[in-house]
Amino acid sequence: MGRHIFFLILYIFLPSVFEAEVICGLLVFHCLTSVLVDLKSLRYSVSLILIYNVGVMITTFANLLFIQRVKQFGTGEEAIHIYNYIDTRYIDDATQLWAIGNCCIFIGYQLFIRTSLPSIEVNVTEKKSLDNIFYFIIGMVVLNVTGHGINLSFIAGGFEKILLLFGIVGILFYSRLWVTENSKVYGGYAITLCIINTILALLNSYIRVDLIIPFATLVLGYFIGKGEIKYLFSYRIIPVLAIFGIFTAFFQTLGGNRAHFIDAFRAPVRDESTSNITYLDNDEGASGTALERSSCVAQMTNVIRLTKERGFYNGDASFPLIAALVPKFLYKDKKVVQLGAWFAVEIGVATIGENGRANNNVNMSIPGELYLDFGWGGVAIGCLLFGALLALFWNASRFNESQYNLTGTLWGGYLLQCAIGTMGSDLQIAVSLTSTYIVFLMMKKFADQYATTQHRTSLEGK
Repeated sequence: MGRHIFFLILYIFLPSVFEAEVICGLLVFHCLTSVLVDLKSLRYSVSLILIYNVGVMITTFANLLFIQRVKQFGTGEEAIHIYNYIDTRYIDDATQLWAIGNCCIFIGYQLFIRTSLPSIEVNVTEKKSLDNIFYFIIGMVVLNVTGHGINLSFIAGGFEKILLLFGIVGILFYSRLWVTENSKVYGGYAITLCIINTILALLNSYIRVDLIIPFATLVLGYFIGKGEIKYLFSYRIIPVLAIFGIFTAFFQTLGGNRAHFIDAFRAPVRDESTSNITYLDNDEGASGTALERSSCVAQMTNVIRLTKERGFYNGDASFPLIAALVPKFLYKDKKVVQLGAWFAVEIGVATIGENGRANNNVNMSIPGELYLDFGWGGVAIGCLLFGALLALFWNASRFNESQYNLTGTLWGGYLLQCAIGTMGSDLQIAVSLTSTYIVFLMMKKFADQYATTQHRTSLEGK
């Protein structure tokens, strides 16, 4: 805790003396020291804040490189290609906002690090049940691919999200079992799910990172199952680094084949029918490396710009989240909340089409949205509360308690996936996390009731 408070003081006062690059470097160092401390103390487990620190470190390093590139080449389209809507007047302010906001999240997490919401842990130990879960996941993947997926969004979006989670986080569940039980069967399950999800992303996905998520999940489960950090520094990490290197090398090429990633690995074929079509997507365009895509400084400079020109929004930016909390069966006409699309229109990098949708999506970041609405007070209080919420959610998963913890692995895996991306684009993630947790809690209650009934039936039989 003392370490975070010390850095928070530096983030408050140093920007008046040093430029943004120094503050970025300081935040990277802050996150790195936190990761090393957590690795030493955890040793046999993983924590949400550790992964979140890694995510912030990656994003901040990307900010540092991007700022240097902007200062060297300017902001013309031919100079930087991506995020050319950055407002260079507010780079220092945006960097300070990013540093202070995340530091408050760290502090909020530490304040509640030993506190938990009700547990959602459900352990599945029978081999037959574990096999059936794998077949269920395969079935869910097939249904979704063929367009016949189960739609439960009319009840609560959390149900539908959990069904989708099975496909990716199921890899984490079985790869962890693979190592802890030394079972080739579960290893086969994990690798099969990894291959299927990668192929599906290659053929159908629009977002490039989807191609590497299955493999990253497999690796995460494997090393969590190993239980000791030393394995990260063994020969086992070599093929992992090689595959990530290949993905990074192809990242920019993949950007030119957004509709069909598989075309990036084929010889170019000219299609006269589509040669004149231009796709507008500033946030996920064809240009830029994988690391550059992690930068958030451009959008945060626009947050600062809006407050300078129009003042703070006093909650108007986040107001749609209130409607998002209402289940669809109670609010049939509820529209999908798209804060990123609203922000893109607000800063002038998107337009509304005839279908009523924006043609671009730009995230604000959690500190950015809080600042846009409520200023520095909102950043301090909101980020502290968000950090506390993350601690409560993570502890409810009991992720490190047992490798057989199905619901805890799904919930914890979802949290870890969000954390590496610094918890999504804006405060909308808080609504998604809350609704998903509630659904997991309902599943826990149902499982407990089922177990009690089975136990009573068994006693009556005797």
